[in-house]
Amino acid sequence: MMDVNKVLVRAFVNVVASVELTDDDDIDPDVATDILEPAAALFRDLSEEGRREVASLILECAELEENPERRRVIMGFPEAIGLLGEE
Repeated sequence: MMDVNKVLVRAFVNVVASVELTDDDDIDPDVATDILEPAAALFRDLSEEGRREVASLILECAELEENPERRRVIMGFPEAIGLLGEE
């Protein structure tokens, strides 16, 4: 059985990857930011240890991703949402 944290991070990663890879004509970039930014902010509010754990779980998701384009996008998430290099 999968850990709840892994399931939640995996769900977030799948949504973000889908939004990131959607054509700007299909989802306005400003709307995408308005949708994703509040969720990303929740992760940034975690302790340094928590942010590292989330970053690690995101990278695990990237390793499981078979689509190279989605994998590339997912690999960039920890830095893109501000999980790395703070505190």
